[in-house]
Amino acid sequence: MYELLILNLHRQYDAEPLLSGDWLGVYLLAAFMEENGHPARAFAGYVHEAEALIEREARFGVKVVGLSCDYENQIEVEAVARLVRRRWGFPVIVGGPQAVALGEEFLIRSGADAVVRGEGELPLLALMDFYTEGTGSLADIRGISFMSEGKFVCNPDQPPIANLDALPFPDPKLNIGTWFRRNTASFLTARGCPFRCAFCYEGGNTKTARFRSVENVMEEVRRVLSERPDIRYFLFTDDTFTLDVKRLGRFCEELSSLRRERKFHWFAEAHPETIVKDPGILKVMIEAGLATLQIGIESGSAEVLAAYGKRTTPAMIARTVEMCMEARLPHLVGNIIVGGAFESGETIAASQSFGLSLIETGAGMLELNAINFWPFPGTAMTKCPEKFGLSITDPRSVTSIMDYPVVRSRTLSEEDLSGLRFAMEAAFNDKTMELTHTLPEETALRVFRYGKLGMTSRWFRNLYSVDRLRKFCSLVRDGAARRLADVPPGELRAWHPQRTCTPRVQDGRRFGGDMEIDGELYRALLASSGRQTVSEAAAWCDVSEEAFLRLAEELARRMMLVFCEY
Repeated sequence: MYELLILNLHRQYDAEPLLSGDWLGVYLLAAFMEENGHPARAFAGYVHEAEALIEREARFGVKVVGLSCDYENQIEVEAVARLVRRRWGFPVIVGGPQAVALGEEFLIRSGADAVVRGEGELPLLALMDFYTEGTGSLADIRGISFMSEGKFVCNPDQPPIANLDALPFPDPKLNIGTWFRRNTASFLTARGCPFRCAFCYEGGNTKTARFRSVENVMEEVRRVLSERPDIRYFLFTDDTFTLDVKRLGRFCEELSSLRRERKFHWFAEAHPETIVKDPGILKVMIEAGLATLQIGIESGSAEVLAAYGKRTTPAMIARTVEMCMEARLPHLVGNIIVGGAFESGETIAASQSFGLSLIETGAGMLELNAINFWPFPGTAMTKCPEKFGLSITDPRSVTSIMDYPVVRSRTLSEEDLSGLRFAMEAAFNDKTMELTHTLPEETALRVFRYGKLGMTSRWFRNLYSVDRLRKFCSLVRDGAARRLADVPPGELRAWHPQRTCTPRVQDGRRFGGDMEIDGELYRALLASSGRQTVSEAAAWCDVSEEAFLRLAEELARRMMLVFCEY
């Protein structure tokens, strides 16, 4: 039996899973309520599952339903709130990132009883006392909005929780869905952000960053590893994980120590300024298991970045990508916003050109996406879009499923912005595929190795789609064959060259899989079926062993050839 059912519901748009990570908010709230005398359960999943789920769970004594609302699911939350009030009569409490923008109209449309703005634990606890025990008064609960006698009431904000270490960890037993920690585990090591990026929710709605202690986070990490030994990938999801370099260094020491017992890798976000100011921290993070780093790129225009308040420049971002490449970071992720501050055809062209240059610098590592600008609540750009050369044409995003702009600039319509974003995304994809065909062996093998561990990227998907690259990396990774450089030189003539692509002739031109080659290379490739030694293949080609090895070296450089002992 339990009292509170907390739901995070989104619409399903595709066959691919919506929830690639954990929706930590609902699980953290459930654990806090459970610890404070109000048994709770949490569910994250699709909105079409909601009615049957609530019907089933109502049998367990549910008294209150909580709904998490973000920019993407406002309409869905309204619909489910109405359903709950009409069908079961439970009080409905709405929280989440979008809650700071949910006012009188939302409460009237949804029929929700209260909205919790900002950090949810303490206001939700007071609301549960009110609705289940009849204690307290809505008027005295800080951080909530509600309707009283037909009038909208917005109570003063709730001060943030100072000691985050006092909060309980998410408890898997309180999850009633199938998404929580399905393949990964997420951790929130801090709350808030000291930066003031004009487009960012955290920058617009928090004043300072509050940190959990390294010891507290590592206790949770160890507990997850104990409960779920199958999980090999962690996500540190806060925006400020790398903000305090000393704290980050302590995390890396602890993670490195733990990785001597258990193999895992992890994701984090970083501000480019952090990396540029302390170059050595990259190596430390990678040695501690960092596999994917996300940085803010946003634009290739210095003027646009300045308007965002990013505290970055194109030169700083480019240097960050170079440093990540030099440190051999497996995977770097970044976004470029289309339709943001003072956007024009010229700024978008600059961003596209800048992005293409970054992809070349970070070939095999950088995954760059073109995304629409979204007017998140409480941000400077949402409050005063005209100051950034924008007008918000669809503030509730009723025409968009995060796939179409909801703003226009002074010179570009929604249709213009949509077309330019698609063109940019296509250019990034094309450049990535072009460079995939010419990746160095070491880079390709690194991409493949991490992809096979479940950390897939656009580079991995592209690499896997090219026969010679997929076969080369698979054979070397699985130990079925070796690269030319890894064969003992004194034994090479007795090893068997094995091609990774099919020789073919088309319109008088010779190919090895996807690459055109000359006649000598074609004949050497044909001889390299894996059934002849180097000496035998040379004889079959009627060339000296030295001449054959020169050809084999060129084929191996293009990842068309591996070597087998048998």
